Amino acid sequence: MEKIYNNPWFMKIIALAFAILLFTYVNSSNNRVQTSGIDGLSASTTDTIFEVPIVVEIDQGNYYVTGFPETVSVEISGPSSIVLNTKTTKNFDVVAADLDNLGVGTHTIELVAEGLSPQLDYKIMPEEVTITIEEKKVETFSVDVEFDDSLINEKFKAGSPSLNYETVELTGTASTIDQVDVVKVVVNKEEDITEDIVQTLPIVVMDAEGNKLDVELNPKEVTVTIPVTPVLKEVPIVLNQAGTGDANLNYELGISNQSATTVAIQAEAGLLDSLSSYPVDIDVTDITKTTKQTIELPVLEGVTAIEPEKIEVTVTVTEKKSQENNQNTTESNQSSSSSSSSSSESNSSNGSTQEESEDSVSESSSTSSSEGSVDSSSESNEEENE
Repeated sequence: MEKIYNNPWFMKIIALAFAILLFTYVNSSNNRVQTSGIDGLSASTTDTIFEVPIVVEIDQGNYYVTGFPETVSVEISGPSSIVLNTKTTKNFDVVAADLDNLGVGTHTIELVAEGLSPQLDYKIMPEEVTITIEEKKVETFSVDVEFDDSLINEKFKAGSPSLNYETVELTGTASTIDQVDVVKVVVNKEEDITEDIVQTLPIVVMDAEGNKLDVELNPKEVTVTIPVTPVLKEVPIVLNQAGTGDANLNYELGISNQSATTVAIQAEAGLLDSLSSYPVDIDVTDITKTTKQTIELPVLEGVTAIEPEKIEVTVTVTEKKSQENNQNTTESNQSSSSSSSSSSESNSSNGSTQEESEDSVSESSSTSSSEGSVDSSSESNEEENE
């Protein structure tokens, strides 16, 4: 036994064994530390990503799909670092794949996630959706404007609405597009409107019963402009002679078209109330014969618009001398007629007086006759002597 212990090879073998044991122990300790560190960094966790859109794989030129929710939620599980990175970047898609193979009809399908790390488990909520595939129909409709005119101030009026897009393209299932009855925008404003209306509004699509229809719109909204202007007031046109005319001529002004003797005025409220007529000056300078002129109506201060803007005026020219002679002749004739009438009345008066005198003489003669023949004879002799 002592020979074995004193053998140098025995001591070398013992030392080697201790060295191997020590190496194994140290290496095992390092491995435990590394494994513990990795496990700490790769602890499993679960999180949910909300509002993930759905990618629909179908021939959108020929088919229209309904029934999909707008978004879904995705629950992911796995190493916390990968879960955190995936939730932050959202670098994956939720896909409804190969719908073209299903054809027209109603189908229940499963959604899948594409682009997720293979170290992650996931669950899409909802897991299944029921969809309907129909033939696609695209049609263009004009957009109407619904507006209550009673909201306008009584001294103003609303013009015709204008839209930045007068038509809208509707896309949907053939059965839905065939139900479209109303495509409009509704203008909402407070009462007593006195200025232009400009609003950007969503387009509403409804069926004949007033139910909103599920269709795609392009564009989805339009801008509506409604002009609001003061009410027009109609007043008569008054023609006034202006300029320097010929002293020997008379000028008579008139509107050629008798149906256009009034003008419609648009003006500030105060001025509009005060105007009872619309004066228009007609220059007769250098006019020597009857003529027609097209006159552009002047725009008075405060007037914003007039209608019509032009009128045709007739200037009738006559000589003053001829009119005066006629007037003098008429007056002379009237004077002569008056004189003749006076003479007739005088003669008539004289005749009446003579008749009265004769009647008086006659009555005297009768009286004398009744008194006796002597007196009569005596009076007769006296008359003869005279």
